[in-house]
Amino acid sequence: MLKARLGIVLACTATLVMIPSAAQAALVANWRMNEGPGAAVMVDSAGQDNDGRINSVQTGVPGLAGGNAYKFHGPPSYVLVPDSSSLDPVNADITVTATVKVANGLINDDSYEVVRKGLVTSKGGEWKMEIKRSQTKATVGRLHCVFKGVEANGSPSLVSVIAGVDVVDDKAHHLRCRKTSTHVFAIVDGQSFSKRKAPGSIANDQPVIIGAKVAGDDEMEGVIDAVKVDIG
Repeated sequence: MLKARLGIVLACTATLVMIPSAAQAALVANWRMNEGPGAAVMVDSAGQDNDGRINSVQTGVPGLAGGNAYKFHGPPSYVLVPDSSSLDPVNADITVTATVKVANGLINDDSYEVVRKGLVTSKGGEWKMEIKRSQTKATVGRLHCVFKGVEANGSPSLVSVIAGVDVVDDKAHHLRCRKTSTHVFAIVDGQSFSKRKAPGSIANDQPVIIGAKVAGDDEMEGVIDAVKVDIG
């Protein structure tokens, strides 16, 4: 049964560094978004049964990474994937990737969510990828990667990185958010920004939501394609 719930966060500094290899990672979700027009279910091809329910999203639009993609029109467009422990990194590395295209113009909320699991208030932490609106120019949006975990002593630990690249330009951009044992990375089209700090353990009982924070809030206005999650 599908559950609903889901938060925002801080931004932060970034520097270019080498990105560790994720060669040993396990692909735990692979949402190719190749479904045709009128689809009701987003299929996970990774074999973990992490399928999602499509809500008011235009499917079957021309893809950004081959095949088809999904177009989100703001409220109430989103896709909801039930909670699964396979999507919780706990203390392992995690890499979240997606390809997006957002038209030039005003960003109609403080952020457009791409994909997330959990809220800032969720017990057990959260991870998310969003396009954060600039505080000084409402037509500029940048990749914002957030990982909030729990330290061994029970204290929360949040790490967030904003990439220094505007992606609200009507062009396709390949985005990656990556957490390792030492860094968090925000990567746009291969250009990497990072912070040297890692959160604690991340494992919550929340669903994954694509294209929104929760129904009616921070909902994407643009195209999302090829979302996947690697852990390990």
